[in-house]
Amino acid sequence: MRPTKAVSKVSQTGPDGDLLPLVSLYFRLIDQKPHSLFHEPSFRASIAAGTASRTVLICMMAMCARFSTQPDVRARGPIYIAEAKAALKSDIENICIENLQACILVGNICAGDCDSNAESLYFALATRMAHILKVWDVNDGDDGVTREIKRRIWWTCFIIDTWGSGGIGLSRQFGWRPKMPNVPMDEAVFSAMRPGDPDIGSLEWKPGLWGHMVRLVEIYGQIQDFLRHLAESDDWDEDAISDTVRDLDTQMADFELNIGPDLAFSTHNLSRYVSHGLGSVFIAFHLGFHHYKTLLFYIYLDSRRSSVTNGKAYARRCKHHATTVCEVLKASRDHPGAEALYNIVGHVTIVSSSVLLHTYLFGEADELPHSRRCLESNLETLVQLRGYWANIDLMIKRLVIFQNNCMRSLNEDTYRFDRWMVKFLIAHSLTLEDKGEQVRFSIPAYAVGRRDGGNTHLERGRVTQGIIMGIQGLDGLE
Repeated sequence: MRPTKAVSKVSQTGPDGDLLPLVSLYFRLIDQKPHSLFHEPSFRASIAAGTASRTVLICMMAMCARFSTQPDVRARGPIYIAEAKAALKSDIENICIENLQACILVGNICAGDCDSNAESLYFALATRMAHILKVWDVNDGDDGVTREIKRRIWWTCFIIDTWGSGGIGLSRQFGWRPKMPNVPMDEAVFSAMRPGDPDIGSLEWKPGLWGHMVRLVEIYGQIQDFLRHLAESDDWDEDAISDTVRDLDTQMADFELNIGPDLAFSTHNLSRYVSHGLGSVFIAFHLGFHHYKTLLFYIYLDSRRSSVTNGKAYARRCKHHATTVCEVLKASRDHPGAEALYNIVGHVTIVSSSVLLHTYLFGEADELPHSRRCLESNLETLVQLRGYWANIDLMIKRLVIFQNNCMRSLNEDTYRFDRWMVKFLIAHSLTLEDKGEQVRFSIPAYAVGRRDGGNTHLERGRVTQGIIMGIQGLDGLE
């Protein structure tokens, strides 16, 4: 288990001048958002000393060339991706922290390039390496920085397994151990540590945003299991459903109470986190929180469930959290230092948009203006993201298919919570098939002019179609 080799020249083809700007983009836009793998000060020191892993460096460059404002650097992105994969594959049997980190980076690259099978494979390799290396164990020879890096790697693998396994429709592989390491510490404290420092004492230790995210993802895993169970069940036990939703809602409410007002989503709190260089991490935390709450109450958008216990109230809460996702995304666009440009944001945006679209199609008249504004705002995020990630086009197509099925539900019983809906909500890496032949917003002639609102829903469908198709170049997605 030797470390990967460090070399003076990172890329065999690209100029050396690309390295530091792309590493900076990585730490600004990616680090501590979809994963947390490094201690930035010590990693930068290793670059200066010439001891940083070439494989990790070329992976960072491969991931972040897409974010460069320089066309020639962006154009070298595919070259860096090929080099990153080749470097990792040539040393894949060397099980070490650096190759584990590289597997996670390459997995994220594959996700953005529409290669979900390779994404899942690299993530599985990372998780297996983490277990082989026993990164959860406290090694007396490790300093405080190394111990925290290992903790963050362990919990990154846990989060990736929960999201990634669900994203491709597979069972989770990450087993819960009797003794788990501490969740990640406060980000500011971690950043201030230096190599050789001892671990933070228990009296000074407190969880950071990533530590709170770990708890949220543990609840998200339960929500995944709940939704899958419903989709696989022919008969729903309403009492059991009510109990499960209430239990999960209570867990989320207790979590929210425990984190306190300083972590609540507000412009003031966002500005404070931006000032400490953690604006994007704060945004990532709240995107996750409100996404999970949206999923928890999603089944209550089905109008047939309005009569069950708390059905209407839960539907309103689903809409509230989907709208809050929109507000968080807008804040990320409006506040420098709070960007949310990593790939999975696309899926979170699509789920939020599906609730807004459903509200516009089937909601009350007084809900229409706000839901339309929020839907248009979300599409601004999708336009932004599709400039960086190839798979955003596929995500947008999922929203188009969702809309088609909503329109079909005017005259067919297609808007129901089933396996297709679970795939839409959770299996974000899989191709989403339509439930039938594409319907171009048509309803039977006998329905036109009926008192049941056929014309109204048809007109609303045309409006939402226009909003979605307004994304430049979307015509080619149909």
